[in-house]
Amino acid sequence: MRKDSVPIMVLIFLLFLLRGNYALSQASTDTASINDRNRNLFLEARKNPDLTIMLAHRTLSESRQLQYTRGIADASLALGSAWLARYFNKNDSALFYNMQAYEIYRELADSRGKARACYYLAYVFSIKGQLDESERYASLSLNFFQEAGDNRGAINAYHILSFLAKQQNDLKKAMGLINEAIDLARSTNDTINLADVLNTRGNIYKDMALFKPAIDTYFEALDLWESTGDSTGISIAFGSIGLMYFYQKEWDKALEYCFKKVPISKARGEVYELSKTYNTIAQIHRARTEYDSALHFLNIGLKLNQDMNYSSGIASTCNDIASTYLIIHQLDSAGKYIDRAVAMALESDDPALVEYYVTLGNIHKLKGETSSALKFISEAYKRGREKNLPMIVQDASILLSDIYAGLNRNDLAYKYLKEHQQLKDSISNDGFRKQVTRMEIQYDFDKKQKAAEYTRMEERIMSENRINRQQLYLKGLSLLLLFVALISLLYIRHNRLRARYAQIDLEQRLLRTQMNPHFIFNSLSAVQDLILSGRLQNAGTYLAKIARLMRNILESSREEFIPLVKEIETVKLYLDLQQLRFDEGFEYDISYDNSIDPANISIPPMLTQPCVENSIEHGLLPMKGKGSLLVSYSMNNGLMKLEITDNGIGRKEAALRFAGRNNKRSVSTQITSERIHNFRKTLRNKNISYEITDLYDQDKAVGTRVTIMLPYKKIYV
Repeated sequence: MRKDSVPIMVLIFLLFLLRGNYALSQASTDTASINDRNRNLFLEARKNPDLTIMLAHRTLSESRQLQYTRGIADASLALGSAWLARYFNKNDSALFYNMQAYEIYRELADSRGKARACYYLAYVFSIKGQLDESERYASLSLNFFQEAGDNRGAINAYHILSFLAKQQNDLKKAMGLINEAIDLARSTNDTINLADVLNTRGNIYKDMALFKPAIDTYFEALDLWESTGDSTGISIAFGSIGLMYFYQKEWDKALEYCFKKVPISKARGEVYELSKTYNTIAQIHRARTEYDSALHFLNIGLKLNQDMNYSSGIASTCNDIASTYLIIHQLDSAGKYIDRAVAMALESDDPALVEYYVTLGNIHKLKGETSSALKFISEAYKRGREKNLPMIVQDASILLSDIYAGLNRNDLAYKYLKEHQQLKDSISNDGFRKQVTRMEIQYDFDKKQKAAEYTRMEERIMSENRINRQQLYLKGLSLLLLFVALISLLYIRHNRLRARYAQIDLEQRLLRTQMNPHFIFNSLSAVQDLILSGRLQNAGTYLAKIARLMRNILESSREEFIPLVKEIETVKLYLDLQQLRFDEGFEYDISYDNSIDPANISIPPMLTQPCVENSIEHGLLPMKGKGSLLVSYSMNNGLMKLEITDNGIGRKEAALRFAGRNNKRSVSTQITSERIHNFRKTLRNKNISYEITDLYDQDKAVGTRVTIMLPYKKIYV
């Protein structure tokens, strides 16, 4: 375990504690707790294999104590997955735990569990180089995933089967399997897996040297990864695109995409991906004959492989460094690194050892160390033939031919030269067959592209037609809405004019009632009596009040709202004149709340006076004794509340007394009611109201109260 990974593991462990999934102090456990922990362990296995292994052993032990079979199977699967993720660990732990999980899932008849176990076993046997076993378990995995109805699992199974076909150089089969995975991912809208399998199809195109389809496919995968914000996928796509540009010798673009990948891999701590990227960058610099830069990035990659303790990666990078030193004829440095590569390959039984022997033999050859060169190149030649590696045998053959020619062994020199040429021709024929395969796949690709282009064209035409129809509908709808709006405006304007004319009519009718000739005649007669009785000063005062009252009424009739102070003044003038008609007189009081500023509040005019007139004419005038009239203004729920209270004879008695004279409803009462109704309708406020209440004291009428809820406005905001 790396030292710098310990703090990270501790933090992750504390995180599990905070989540409550790994309460180590808890004395008892149950199956639900084990299920939760196994689920989280399985999710963490690839990210934090060392921590997962430690915690999964505890869960496995608890499951065994409870004899909880599913818990044992799930914990074993988590352990198998974690061991598999430990930088391609080749020991038997991954095999043991995944196989154990598989056997238990078989007993439980759990198709999905069997599918996942077989999936990991396929990877285990692939790493061990047992490709037949790997393919068998991958096929089982696919069958079990399909049986369980797990489409995502089936996509992954197709994925590994394609990978195995690629390992066996059957690229056509690999392409067919990965296309099955792509079709399934598209049909289920599985964006994450679709991006993964598209990237793999790009890799297959790359191996076929179909670089344009490869780049197109990588960019399609990149778009999907960017849409989901998958930084790991974005990193992989950048690396793959960079490698494609490298193969096409577009060095600048290749470096651009490789360097785009580096910060993402660093941020995610993806050491393996980072080491691969630095190796690609080094190959680009070497292709540009920038050997110092190539060595710089190869050394960075070497350090990363050492940090991972990835022996195959270390050996491969050492071989690349040695080959670079060989090009610039620094043979001692080349020898130092190739010796290390060979030693590590021997220790880990790395199949790439045969390639390293070729490099080592070539270095000894250039140093003039013929016997050593002959030894290592002959070993490479022998192993190449045993393992059916024609490229290795071809390289070794030409080197052996050169060495024997230098030793004047022309027979052997000719033999190896002839074999080299035969292999070259064979490889060319094989290359021709691969080219035919590539042409077939390219044809399929072009055909699919044309079909896709035709489909896109059809969709575009349909879309344009749909848009045209929608635009036509929108134009028709717009015209209809415009027509409706015009009619509505005319209707609203008509209603407003009707309401305004009705308001004007009501105001004119009210004005006529307030300018009642009978009231004016009575008032002037009272003034005449004052003059005849010699009370000239009083007569002058009342004449001024009559003039002021008439002026206020005429001025108010032209306004929709007037200041409350002016309305109160008009009512006072009217009441003062009415008092002249009473022998005993009557008292009145006009009040308003302290919260009301009468100079800043305006109300509809000529509503108080008609109500006051009714109280005087039908309530106070017929009664014996001194009358009382109270007028008050107050605020109530956003309206002005007007109350007019008298202690007169009441409406019932008044109706009996005036029945013989006039049975018609008071004109002023009717007009006031109509005005209130008009305000309620125009302002759309149902709380605007007009109400008359009879007052009783033990069934005896003691007066009348008129309550009006009026709209009001503030003159100054």
